Amino acid sequence: MSSFARMVCLAIVAGLTAFLLYAFATGEVMADQLHVWEVVWGLYVWADAYSGFLLFSLIIYTYERRLGFTIVLFLITCSTGNMVNAAWLLWRGPDLFRRIQNTKTGIS
Repeated sequence: MSSFARMVCLAIVAGLTAFLLYAFATGEVMADQLHVWEVVWGLYVWADAYSGFLLFSLIIYTYERRLGFTIVLFLITCSTGNMVNAAWLLWRGPDLFRRIQNTKTGIS
């Protein structure tokens, strides 16, 4: 995994963490979320986000092979967002990308 990719993941983790803290400090969790559910694009964004969480969880499960760990990460991701996925990439990304590069059909 390149240093650029690691820096992007780190920036996402830091940025989303800061934004999450800001949202909790200034917003109303339930009222703001219920408002989003009232518009069709809000529903689409939720469907898209949770589909992405599930797809990324499948990648994590394929790598980790531990269902309980994957479920815990999925639940945390559902409540905090993609910062968990970016943190997992920081942790496991170098080995994952090394494995991909070492396969015959890997990324060059």
